[in-house]
Amino acid sequence: MATLMTPTAPGTRRETPERTVRTVSPRVDIYETEKTYVLLADMPGVAPGGLDVETERDTLIIRGRVTRPETPPDYQEFELADYLRTFVLTEDLDPEGVTAAMRDGILRVEIPKSPLTEPKKIPVRTD
Repeated sequence: MATLMTPTAPGTRRETPERTVRTVSPRVDIYETEKTYVLLADMPGVAPGGLDVETERDTLIIRGRVTRPETPPDYQEFELADYLRTFVLTEDLDPEGVTAAMRDGILRVEIPKSPLTEPKKIPVRTD
């Protein structure tokens, strides 16, 4: 997309229009272990301070704000975008025990399975 450059009078500042920030869904991989579900989300450019992971009722919400350079690049192929993705937490998961960690642009969220859904061995009495 081309931009129209207009000359400015000497000594005046050239105003640049504000860009709207685009939001995309991060790509994820989900794995099941014996006691948890592990969600890996690819979120390059998100600093730890720009990351929010929260549970709200039966929903897991992941938000990431990308740190943008102060000056735009002269040439750009990769567009930086903020991230937003939500997941429904079913009743067999424990939203109170969710943990999250970020490393090298990969967010790792661990969602424990609810202890209420674990199989329970019932002792059988004999008379």
